[in-house]
Amino acid sequence: MVVESKNSHWVGRRGILGILDELEVSGGDGHSIYLTPGASDISRFLPEEEPWKSQAEIVMEQFRESETGVALFLTQDKIVAIMPPFPLSVDTLADDLTTTPLRQLLDADLLIGVVMLRLGRYGIGVLRGDSLIASKTATRHVKNRHRAGGQSQRRFERSRERLVREIYDKACEVAQDVISPHLKELDYVMLGGERHTVNSFVKRCRFLQDLSYKTLNRRVAVDQPNHKALESIHREVWKSRVVTFE
Repeated sequence: MVVESKNSHWVGRRGILGILDELEVSGGDGHSIYLTPGASDISRFLPEEEPWKSQAEIVMEQFRESETGVALFLTQDKIVAIMPPFPLSVDTLADDLTTTPLRQLLDADLLIGVVMLRLGRYGIGVLRGDSLIASKTATRHVKNRHRAGGQSQRRFERSRERLVREIYDKACEVAQDVISPHLKELDYVMLGGERHTVNSFVKRCRFLQDLSYKTLNRRVAVDQPNHKALESIHREVWKSRVVTFE
């Protein structure tokens, strides 16, 4: 088998469970490797026999920077790499297609804070597994950029910057109100929206800065951060990235 990536895509929790079912019923020889984020000595988790060893080593190197780790399933004709939505907790090598550690993670009753922001609208929620247990959304008008020049443009830009600061500050206040009652149990925080806007918001929001150690780098996809989006955001939150090598 030539180790070459054939496709990479995001898959929801139900789809991942289907992939795991297929691996388990496929039969034949295989290996499973689970690596936690930042796993250092990956050589300890390589199969001893060839070509499994060299193939696994090539693939494992590609996922060293994954913030949630990676689960590798080595079969006779392909390698399936799954980067889960949340960090794996144990490094493991198994001489069969063991899916239990990943199933346990996908079945975990995690408490997730979700902060979604686009200029003009924000949505804040707390998920317990798939269930939205707390939320608040709001809209604030932010003017589009002004194309004229001179003093008129400068006045417009100052006004726009003030409006942006106001929505950042209000969204930060609401995030604290919604998430703070759950801080003791909070497992992770996920952010959604245009990356530049979200990054600028976090720089101004001390509450989220203090939660940086729980905040994942992946941004959840959201078009309009309203209540409808919050009700379905668990589908995005629980997605895993799947890469197949053949």
